[in-house]
Amino acid sequence: MLNKFREPYIVREVAPFKVDGLAIPYPEFVPKLYNFCKELGFHKGYIMPSRAFCSDENQGLPIILITKHFGIFPFNHGRVGGMLAVDRHGPHSHHGDDLVIIQATHVGYDPNTGEYGTYHRPHISGDNTCVSCGKLTHVITPYVNRYHLARDRIFLSKDAQGRCLITSKASFIDFGSHPLEQGFVLKLSNMVDANNQRVIHPVSSSSTTQTYEVSPSFQKRLENQGYEWKTGQGESIGERLTSDLFFFKDKFHETDDSLLLERQLIEFMPDIVSAKYPSLRAAKTTIQLEFARVVESIRRGDEYRGRNLLYISGLNIDIPEYESFPPHNYFIPWAAHVQLQDCSSEKCMHPIEQEDLFAKLMAQDSLNPDQIDLKENIKRMLGAPRFDIRAT
Repeated sequence: MLNKFREPYIVREVAPFKVDGLAIPYPEFVPKLYNFCKELGFHKGYIMPSRAFCSDENQGLPIILITKHFGIFPFNHGRVGGMLAVDRHGPHSHHGDDLVIIQATHVGYDPNTGEYGTYHRPHISGDNTCVSCGKLTHVITPYVNRYHLARDRIFLSKDAQGRCLITSKASFIDFGSHPLEQGFVLKLSNMVDANNQRVIHPVSSSSTTQTYEVSPSFQKRLENQGYEWKTGQGESIGERLTSDLFFFKDKFHETDDSLLLERQLIEFMPDIVSAKYPSLRAAKTTIQLEFARVVESIRRGDEYRGRNLLYISGLNIDIPEYESFPPHNYFIPWAAHVQLQDCSSEKCMHPIEQEDLFAKLMAQDSLNPDQIDLKENIKRMLGAPRFDIRAT
């Protein structure tokens, strides 16, 4: 007898990532972070920070401030897109008694327009507006382009009999007899009802398109949003092509480290490409997926066992030159993982969620009495004796 039991399909979603009211300027964030480490019991002079940032030049100020407030240049945990190299936990743990990891994906913000995703790079002449994170943008752009193509090639209309229809390019449809191997795939089952045999039939077809009658529930959904059906050819579906109505089947186009980023984001690509600011949504998604992956690597590994560790994850907002002010950055905390020395209970090893983390950081003093004077240190280096360095 055949086993007819079938496990339900379980959907994975990312949590709400709040931005409004949670951005902390980096000159304020880093000393607060240092003071939070001290509150947790970390020891002055023995804290080894590490950063997992993109390699872009607009991440320089955060690194300088980490150096200034922690008194040491941070270890590098970073990979493309702000991903974290978990195989560097061991080397990092060998460089200090108390360990801090700051991981952040970044996105540009234009204070003149209030829009995300671009950055003005002053070392480029002429029109110096560029994407804020080249790797992240490079990964999502082919999917964004396919999404916008589909928005223009899928049509809604009403025929002479009053039926509400959807017409799609055949290349967007995953036919039972001819499944799509890659590309944009329309979720027809969320828009069109199947018959009693669970088969979806078109009402008409042409050389390149298929037309279906939409389900009463989908028709009502659009009309509740104020949509008015057009007769004749109708109109393109446009922004009504929401993330629940399509997905991507793809043979990944990346070949270097960014392949890891593409593999991680592909499941959430419909939500990313249909967002108002795809690069912002991609950055927020990466942060959440990375935090879960990295915490699991810490818990499973031995590198930080018996050590004080604070792993904090968030979003770096890059602000270009504005009026008379130089470029600067903000940090929006997402979550943190705390692990305290010689303690195995959950009280001493636990996550801190976004709003609680923000509150804990803001409760700290913005002044750091232990910060170093970078100018004075450089001056002392220049005055140091010249050594006769030889190979033998």
